[in-house]
Amino acid sequence: MKKKYTYTTIFALLLSLTISAQEYLYSNQNKLLGTLNPSFYGFKEAASIGVSYATQKMLNENNFIQNTFAFSSFYFEDYNFSIALDVNQFQISDLGFNATQANLHYIYKVQLSNFWTLNASLTLGYGNNRLDFSSLVFGDQIDVFSGNISSFSIDPINANSRVSYFDSGVSGHLHNNKNMFFGLSFKHINKPNVSLNEVDKDLKDLFMSLQAGYELDLNPLNRGFLPENSYLFLYGSLSKQSTKSRISMYQEIVLDNFSFGLNQHLNNFKTVNLTTLGTTASVFYNQLELGFNYSFEMDSKKVTSIPYNYFELFVVFDFSKITGRFSSNRNSRFNNY
Repeated sequence: MKKKYTYTTIFALLLSLTISAQEYLYSNQNKLLGTLNPSFYGFKEAASIGVSYATQKMLNENNFIQNTFAFSSFYFEDYNFSIALDVNQFQISDLGFNATQANLHYIYKVQLSNFWTLNASLTLGYGNNRLDFSSLVFGDQIDVFSGNISSFSIDPINANSRVSYFDSGVSGHLHNNKNMFFGLSFKHINKPNVSLNEVDKDLKDLFMSLQAGYELDLNPLNRGFLPENSYLFLYGSLSKQSTKSRISMYQEIVLDNFSFGLNQHLNNFKTVNLTTLGTTASVFYNQLELGFNYSFEMDSKKVTSIPYNYFELFVVFDFSKITGRFSSNRNSRFNNY
């Protein structure tokens, strides 16, 4: 029972780090651009669907954090706009915490010139946070002599078991018809109250993010040992929310039906600095891409004294490849140009 209390204490710290940041940031941002900037749902100008599952796990322990994300988008070619829906569920089973949010995105396309296109989006969301108090351990439940934990507590809980809220955001990205894009997004512009306590407020701080991407054709003349469809994709993002910030960098190589890459993330939370390193790989089959990302915290032992790692698995189905119009630029980020 004493071991259970240790787990709860550790996860309480992880919960404070994660929930205080108020935003779950995927390590697969370069594959799921819409998670950070919803205007990218209109980037390919075609329908797409996808699912991602992520776990954050402490090594040598059976306790972990889970996050599930699903999206679908559809492009209305005659009207130059896209509609997208995504749902994100975050949960920590040992603490009984569950947060779910569904977002509806409207993305409008503006053709600025023969070479540059602007996609701007408006987001409306609905969220629900739940906390199972039976999973928490309070001070009067602990017998300091035996280490046993009682099932009863007289500590008052001045909180609700759930809270619902509305959310909103805006975003946009600018891309050319060859190999470059820039993005800017704002989330929680209405600063919704997500507090489970009726007296105190816990407002979601405004979340801001900048993104940039560049793709290089490694075999434009179809010569040498590389496959015809070979690309180097470089992507980076800078995100900030209140006193928290994160810099993410990605380097990915696509070789015909396979891709692999590296990613680095620099996190700052008040006085805590964490560096995350990761590797990613995926396989393409017709319209389907299946991939994963594994990453780990370099400095987690300084915070929790326990090594900490992340694993993400994703599946994306891209309908833009069905038409055959883009076969000459297969598996390129810019395959619709």
